[in-house]
Amino acid sequence: MIAAPEPALYRILIALMIAMAAGSVLRLIALRNADEDRRRQRLASLRTWWMLALLASAAVLAGRIGICLLLGAASCIAWFEITRMMGARREDRPAIRAGYGLIVANYLIILPGWASLFSIFLPLSALFVLAVLLLVQDEPRGYIRSAGGLLWGLLFLGYGVSHAAYLTVLPSVSGGPLGPAGWFVFLVVLTEADDIFQAIVGRLFGAHKRHRIIQTISPNKTWEGFFGGMIVIVVLAPIIAPWLTTLADGGGPFPLPEALDPYAGPVIAALLISIAGFFGDINMSAIKRDSGVKDSSKLLPGMGGVVDRIDSLTMTAPAFVYFLIWWTM
Repeated sequence: MIAAPEPALYRILIALMIAMAAGSVLRLIALRNADEDRRRQRLASLRTWWMLALLASAAVLAGRIGICLLLGAASCIAWFEITRMMGARREDRPAIRAGYGLIVANYLIILPGWASLFSIFLPLSALFVLAVLLLVQDEPRGYIRSAGGLLWGLLFLGYGVSHAAYLTVLPSVSGGPLGPAGWFVFLVVLTEADDIFQAIVGRLFGAHKRHRIIQTISPNKTWEGFFGGMIVIVVLAPIIAPWLTTLADGGGPFPLPEALDPYAGPVIAALLISIAGFFGDINMSAIKRDSGVKDSSKLLPGMGGVVDRIDSLTMTAPAFVYFLIWWTM
């Protein structure tokens, strides 16, 4: 399970750090004339990005166990944040404590590679464990809201996010230039690039906010930003896919012209990640709006909480995993 990383993985991570350094320089230049509050917030966000990038790099170099530790910690912290935002009842506390155990067990199932058990464990165990622990409290008032909200939280923040770690046990990702680590990096890079460029393009071309996608839940989301982020990762995916995955080798469940074969897999994956990432983002935005909070916590300076950082991944990870299963069947 713990093996020396592929030498090429170091080169890929160094290249990503160089790209981040270039982006940091551009951000510093752009902030020269910014007001003090905006400058302070953006610099805090930049420092947090570097911290997260270094943590993610260390996790990738450690292999499956490192990825499970990183995502398991993120899921547990996000579970803490979401249960606080939901305004949990006193009667919900045993179920919330059990939620941590279910999340940890879910990642422990990934470590030995029990792929078939992973697919059913958390959805079924959460359904029954949460129901039993809530029912024995003998308090029907608020039961539906608690049962639905807690199950929702576990499925997205525990099960959804853990699909990124589940990538490391899929038979279809055992090949490729970097092995399973390359597929994980591919997913995370496209997810984060889509988030970043949706925001950048949205600010540059959608600042008038006339072309909002969804008015109330996330008024800053515009069609300009959505398609801007999508175009960036659709272009980026075929460029990085040969270095990280086997998607550019062709294949797929249907025949394609030879000229399109190297591009179809990466482009379809990028389109799915962009769409799924958008809904993952506004899904968590709806919870924050309902709870009356701007950020899930203040844990990550300049960004908010862990929920704010992994919101897109809650949907992009499952979408990418099931795309790969379909693409390689």
